[in-house]
Amino acid sequence: MDKPVVPKRRNLAATQERIVAVAAATFARLGYAQASLRDIAERADVAPSLISKYFGTKARLFEHALMHVVRANTVFSQEKAGFGEAMARLIPDRSNADITVMLVLALAHPESREVAMRVSRREMIEPLMEWLGPPHAAERAMDMFALLSGFAIQMQGLHEGPIPEHSLRWLAQSLQAIVDVGRDR
Repeated sequence: MDKPVVPKRRNLAATQERIVAVAAATFARLGYAQASLRDIAERADVAPSLISKYFGTKARLFEHALMHVVRANTVFSQEKAGFGEAMARLIPDRSNADITVMLVLALAHPESREVAMRVSRREMIEPLMEWLGPPHAAERAMDMFALLSGFAIQMQGLHEGPIPEHSLRWLAQSLQAIVDVGRDR
């Protein structure tokens, strides 16, 4: 007599984490518009209906994926002294570039643009403003975000080869100046 087939039990949290990690890699590689839920489901080894069940929409999955990448790469808990150097050393790491890539590619689609604006504000700009503190925290946070985004796009997307050491030193000094200075604006 055949044994009854017992359905495979899934660990909900582990399955959701796997879907989000695969989605983050897919959105960073293809962008929001080109990424499909079917492809993400296949790579995560789940049924597409499971993604819909857990996340509802592609935009909601993108939001979770973007938050996953941002939270995995946050550095604003570090001391302010030496922050520029520490942050500049993180730039060559591909996972840090994924944040910028996901944000830039999100701008091309209205649905993902809205998510990117909301998540970047809530998960990046506001914590950075709080970490920087007065005076002019909002302006300094935007300066830092613009500098980091531009540098990441140039060095990870347009530059061939390793990032030149003098460029990393310049970035470190520029970031540290935003952290330390700013009191004279």
